[in-house]
Amino acid sequence: MLIVRNSHQQYQKFVETSLDKFYIKTNQQITLFEKQAYILKFWSADLTGIVQVLKPYYSQTNVGVPPKDAVALFRSLLLMSEVGITSISKWVSELRSTPIYAIISGFIPACCKHSEYSNYFNSIPGVGTFYDFMKKLIRYDKKFHKSKCKKFKRKPKQKQKKNQKANEPKSTLSERLVKRVLKYGDTKLPDTIESTLNLILKEVFVLPSLASGLLGNISALNVAADGTLVSTSGSHYGKKVCDCKLKLGEKCNCRRKFTDPDAAWGWDSFHEVYVYGHTFHGFTTCDSKYDLPLHLKSVSAARHDSVTGIFHLKEFVDLYSQNIKLNSAAYDSAYDCTYFYILNNNYDIAPVIDLNKRKSLNPECDDPLVVYDNNGNPRTKACSKPLRNWGIINKSFRRKFLFPVQCDSCNKCNIDSKKIHYQKLSDNPRLFCKIQRGSEQWKARYARRSTTERMWDRIKNDFKADHCTVFSRELITVRIFLGAFCSYIDSWAKESKVTLIDILPSLIAIAA
Repeated sequence: MLIVRNSHQQYQKFVETSLDKFYIKTNQQITLFEKQAYILKFWSADLTGIVQVLKPYYSQTNVGVPPKDAVALFRSLLLMSEVGITSISKWVSELRSTPIYAIISGFIPACCKHSEYSNYFNSIPGVGTFYDFMKKLIRYDKKFHKSKCKKFKRKPKQKQKKNQKANEPKSTLSERLVKRVLKYGDTKLPDTIESTLNLILKEVFVLPSLASGLLGNISALNVAADGTLVSTSGSHYGKKVCDCKLKLGEKCNCRRKFTDPDAAWGWDSFHEVYVYGHTFHGFTTCDSKYDLPLHLKSVSAARHDSVTGIFHLKEFVDLYSQNIKLNSAAYDSAYDCTYFYILNNNYDIAPVIDLNKRKSLNPECDDPLVVYDNNGNPRTKACSKPLRNWGIINKSFRRKFLFPVQCDSCNKCNIDSKKIHYQKLSDNPRLFCKIQRGSEQWKARYARRSTTERMWDRIKNDFKADHCTVFSRELITVRIFLGAFCSYIDSWAKESKVTLIDILPSLIAIAA
């Protein structure tokens, strides 16, 4: 049975006494100052909440060998990401050779006898124990089991246009998906392999950060969403398992065995290259200076963001509906789909989406005196002056505009400045948004969309999630979430005022 073996206060006492014993009394204080960043980050990070999330996936009886301390294992994996080590076997060797890493993780150092410590503290576990724990974080029962044998698909030769997403779906696909979501709005989507990790992200990291005001206004939160490609270490060629005897120049179309059968080719529009791997889609908060993630999802690399955004938004709203009231959401032009606007409006979210220039821009207008520019803003047909925005009429779902005040030098038209022009908000949600497109508020919200790009850059590069030698979608997902958790721990450490002297007061006497 999984229980909280040590409270966070007991862990802090263990770290304090162990560091004093191994490094202060042996005159190795220089090591403490070199590693103080890691000490301070985990000193204030209470991770005991993970036990309540993982408890249903452990045996509920006391029969057999007691499980290892889940909090210490989780803390050690986070420390591994902070240090930048990508191999579990290398990390276990590092724990055994560097006592300070074992102490920060909450393990008894390898050079100590177990009898010197409480029975509630574990010795350093082996490689298999870490992998078994990582499997507990993934819902394998929700995995879509695929045969490892599939047909070989070559890397596409034709490149896409600049800033163009590959595999753009038909407009009817988004329409059918949104209509189904709206029809069964009260029904939650089935759990996926990352459901447990998203629950850990919510309970252990997001909710405490919301309570401290680190993420913004809980009653009107502004978020942003975007996806990123992560390559897999598995080969896209696969291994032939057939007995075909081919002559020179012949090709075999039989199924091949792949180490990562879920991987696919996806187009990276920023680097303009094809990537063999998986797509990760994430929601981040726009109101925080730390670029923190709120919800992450893994999908096929061949799937377009406009499709992923529909059911990911549904999952995100279902998980946080009792905790957060969303105000607006910023997306790039890949999400510029009429029915995606309708889905956001259904959740009372103001969508801030850049227009896709390859789609039709101007709405139908019955007023012969008005034309629309490329941003969907009305202008006078005669002199091309912008109309004055007079606000939204909520009852009739219309936006009111007044014609511009006429100046003496304008002889092209003689329209009264009090003449009214209405835009029907329900006619074209792409152009007639809750936040007027092109306004200062719209520009400010859209500028914060880059927070998702910074978030993915930190997870993939700072925490080395994209540098791991991993051959399955499940383990890649765990590495991505570890980087997301570390971004919260870093932000907590920056907000905390605790110093190394506060943890180890004996350093004052040594410095004096």
